[in-house]
Amino acid sequence: MVCLHFYEALDDGPRFDRADLDDYLAALTTIELSGSTGDAYRSGRWRNNDTGATCHFDLGTVPVEEDHLHPPTAYDGWRDIGLTIHVPLAGPHWLCVETLQWVESLLLQFPHLKPLDTEDTKHETGEGPGPWHRPRVLASWEKLHQVQNQNRTDLYRMGRLASVCLWRYRRERARARLAHPELLWPDALVVLDQVDHCARSAVLLPDPMVPMALPPVELVVTGSKRSALVLPADTLSAVGGEALPIGQSQRLLPNKAIAQALAKAAALPVSRFRALGDYDWTD
Repeated sequence: MVCLHFYEALDDGPRFDRADLDDYLAALTTIELSGSTGDAYRSGRWRNNDTGATCHFDLGTVPVEEDHLHPPTAYDGWRDIGLTIHVPLAGPHWLCVETLQWVESLLLQFPHLKPLDTEDTKHETGEGPGPWHRPRVLASWEKLHQVQNQNRTDLYRMGRLASVCLWRYRRERARARLAHPELLWPDALVVLDQVDHCARSAVLLPDPMVPMALPPVELVVTGSKRSALVLPADTLSAVGGEALPIGQSQRLLPNKAIAQALAKAAALPVSRFRALGDYDWTD
């Protein structure tokens, strides 16, 4: 985890009000928050439903036995306000980017707070909290991510271009649905290719003969559960329609060319693939 502890400068006086933060977080639809306002400790989770990015956070002091060998770190001139956000080191890089964007939105709401990356405590201004700099925190995440995963054999990689295309489609799909409500905008998922030992982007199309937007993915899974087919996405994109300006997707309207392409396509065995969660692969 990249752990971000939040502080306020003592020179500014005690400006932080814990109840304001509790109320702000509880009002967000992207937040799950335990307990009630006024509780000494509350745990929570933030999730971006469009991209799948998520993180957990603590409000207050975790109710565990006091560790006298590892007391909380204090910095002259700063007060720990009891908020810690834990950013997972798993997953593709853009899940971290999305989480840090949420952190920025929190700082816009509470501009007097300063987050401190516990693995990056020394700044040009001295040891302790410094100015928020998202690229620096992302670089810290990238370093820790590489160290954690360098010897793993159970974390599968997707090509960076395919990964970024998946990210862009997920981010823009809600806006695309408003712009083109006549089209189906399916979920873009990730599967493990157990032959090539890599992660691949995919879309599930139970019925490809409906007006839809084809996401910029590598594979298409179509048909019913008993007779599913896995096809390279270019099987459909080669006979599809115009490119859409949102999400790098392509308009796909039912026609004879699509039906013929499906009938002639060399399907890949379904047993070759299995589903992966958003944090079960990397890029």
